[in-house]
Order: sequence, then C-alpha cells, then structure tokens
Amino acid sequence: MRVFLPLFLAAVLFGADTPKPAEKAVAKPAATAAVRKPLAEQPLRMAKDIEAFEKQDKANPPPQHGLLLSGASSLRMWKNVAEEMKPYPTINRGFGGSYTTEVLGYMDRITLPYHPRVVVFHCGGNDINAGDPPEAPIQRIREYLARLRKANPDTAVVFMATTRAPSRKAKWVDLDQFNRDLAALAKQEKNTWFVDINPALNQANGEGKEGHYLKDNLHPSELGYKEIAKVLRPSVDEAWKATEAAFKGK
Repeated sequence: MRVFLPLFLAAVLFGADTPKPAEKAVAKPAATAAVRKPLAEQPLRMAKDIEAFEKQDKANPPPQHGLLLSGASSLRMWKNVAEEMKPYPTINRGFGGSYTTEVLGYMDRITLPYHPRVVVFHCGGNDINAGDPPEAPIQRIREYLARLRKANPDTAVVFMATTRAPSRKAKWVDLDQFNRDLAALAKQEKNTWFVDINPALNQANGEGKEGHYLKDNLHPSELGYKEIAKVLRPSVDEAWKATEAAFKGK
C-alpha cells in the first residue's frame, strides 16, 4: 500500500501537467460581396414609384423620342432639369435610391415605352455603396444598353459618372473604378458619351465644394445641379445632333 500510493499520486500529477491536444479551429466562411439580386428576387421596393409614373403617363402622355433621364435619386431630385435642357422635350424617370437591377428591371415600363432619342443614365453608386464590386453594376448597365438598343437601335446614351460624394468617402476607390469602367464602356459603343460630373461638385483633392451638396453630403444642391448642367449639356447637344438623321420625321 505504501508503494502504491506514491505511484498513484505521481500518475495524477503527471496527467495534470500533460498538455491537452489543441482544439481544431473552425474555419469561418469567407466574406462575400453583397451582389444585388435580379429584380424578380427582390422585394419590389419601388413599386409605388413606378405605379405613380404610369398613372402620370396615362393622364398626361409624355413625348415620344425625347430626352429621357434614367436612374436613381440624384436624377429624381433634379427638379428644374427640363428647364436646364430646353428645348429638348425632357422626361425625368429617376426614382428612389434605386439600384441598377431596378432600373434594368423596370425599363419595360419607364424606359422603352418612350422610345427615347437620347438617354441620360445615372445609376450604380447605390449598388457599390451596398457592397457590390464595380463590375457588377457595369455588367447590368451593358444589359440595359443592349435591351435599349434592341428596341431603339438609333438611341444615343450619355452616361453620367457616379459622384464621389463626401458621405461615401469609404467607397471612393470602388466608385473611381466604376467610373473608369463606365468611361471605357462608352468608348466601346456607338453613340455613347461619358461625362465626369465630379469636377463640377468636388475640389481637386476630392472633397466636396462648399455649397454644392445638400446637408446629407450625398445629393447635389441647387448650385450643384447648376454646375452639373454646365458639364452635361455639351454632350447632350452632341448626342441630339448625332441622332438627327435617324429621328428626322419621327
């Protein structure tokens, strides 16, 4: 018994000092970009906006072969754009804080029925701010352009750059890449223009010019829209002139 007890205690102490096997680390799933789903798989966030446009069109049919603004809220909030773009018949169909999936998904209802002569397109920044990589909205814009041209082969498109808004500083790198890709797309296609509106709103260091944004530091102010019109109008004029022969008599 005297011999057994020391051996038993030694075994217990030895076991207490022996390191336990390390637990296997559980691998965490890699983070993925929140790519926008097709419209059919999304809740119809903007359904009421689109229905309102359709009621408006029924009560007061808009002109055919006009200047169509297609995109998100920075177009929707441009209240005097028709005045800025005179004498072109202007239809503003910017809506909500829309993604390119929604502009693409609703184009059968608020783009194609107007058979526009020139489209000013401004969308994609909301996609990127929500987590999309730049190539995702660019691909959807390619689809938008293809569908537009299938129905209206002679329509010209003026792409407005997305803004490097002060409130989206964390996304500036991706927004810059999106704008470069959009400019490249415009060079590849016929009758397409790219207009960088950022110099109208931002200083050389990228920060917003005083008084050019609203308090949300996202949407242009009245002064900001006035400056945007100055850089946008020349391309709209060129696009309208380039389509003159194709739309003569229409």
